[in-house]
Amino acid sequence: MSACLVVLVALTFTLTGVVEAKQSVTPNPRVISQEDQIVTTDQSNRPIDIQTTKRIRTELMKDETLSMKAKNIKIITFNNGVTLKGDVKNAEEREKILKHAYTTAPKHRIYNQLTVVK
Repeated sequence: MSACLVVLVALTFTLTGVVEAKQSVTPNPRVISQEDQIVTTDQSNRPIDIQTTKRIRTELMKDETLSMKAKNIKIITFNNGVTLKGDVKNAEEREKILKHAYTTAPKHRIYNQLTVVK
């Protein structure tokens, strides 16, 4: 009787493991890390993504404390994420750009690929 119980418990754990594996095998189709090389052609053509990029760019252009270099960073929006890429003068400019992006697109993931260059 105990052998049947052991087999039943082993079978239960095996089946549970298979079910868990099937549930966790659905990865996000596009997960961006700092190593990914995002380029401007990755910009989505969906109207909502284009609008998000435009709103962030408008906010950067309104900020008179940012240098022209900071205002000209690349803003690439797709798949509910915004990648900010380019060179800025200092950490303060980088933080201001990130703040503009977070407040303008609060539901998006923001990927910081800004580099401070002196």
